[in-house]
Amino acid sequence: MGQKNHDYLLSADLFGADAERERARLKGIEALWDPGSQSLLAELGLGSEWRCLEVGAGGGSLVKWMAGRGAAVTAVDIDTRFIEHLGSENVDIRCLDIRTDALPPGEFDLIHTRLVLEHLCNRQQILGRLAATLRPGGLIVIEALDWSYFSWVPVVPALDAMSTAVLDYAEQAGGLDTSYGRHLLTALNEAGLADVRGQGRAHVIDVSCQGFDFFKLTIESLRQQLIDIDALSEAEAKTVDTCLRDRHLRINTPLMMAGIGRR
Repeated sequence: MGQKNHDYLLSADLFGADAERERARLKGIEALWDPGSQSLLAELGLGSEWRCLEVGAGGGSLVKWMAGRGAAVTAVDIDTRFIEHLGSENVDIRCLDIRTDALPPGEFDLIHTRLVLEHLCNRQQILGRLAATLRPGGLIVIEALDWSYFSWVPVVPALDAMSTAVLDYAEQAGGLDTSYGRHLLTALNEAGLADVRGQGRAHVIDVSCQGFDFFKLTIESLRQQLIDIDALSEAEAKTVDTCLRDRHLRINTPLMMAGIGRR
């Protein structure tokens, strides 16, 4: 079983020791965002003999997909319990904190990371270190959210209060930049990457979509912490619990931005 860094806000321990709940959260992320990530990486030509670094491998769905296309994948995360079983001849699993640990040596053809850098205070420095591990001509793909697009439909004040409390908590306790997605191209340019370009995607989902589970389980896991710090009232929390079971409730997801650069 992989080790865990308990000092990192978005480690699984923030959401409790319940491995099944955390796995369900990760599956929600995968269901919502993997199709777009896979389409983009396939468009870039990812395939046999590519050497790839997947940073923040999470549940491992993209690692498995990359390896299935014939790539050699180094997968790193601070919590590797959900990806240990993927280790193989062409998949190297490493428990690694990209804020402090040395990055895997080697010249990678592709570095991909999703929903990681926006949570790190020294993200620009880390981006530079990641880019330095690329071979000349290698590609880096950073995916991050712009939360200004997020909303609930219909508008429910208690849900808006919960969303604000969750994002404020992540900003104050863990350094989340909720607007990082819209600044990706600037960050890549400042890191010295060439051929910088990007794309964005968003979804409208309801409670029947597996991607809804990511938002629902994140809220449920943080519910008591937010009440304890007076960021949310008991009454608001109860209203939120009821709303999250409403089959008519929809989410306009945040905008997932992908920034692409070449060394």
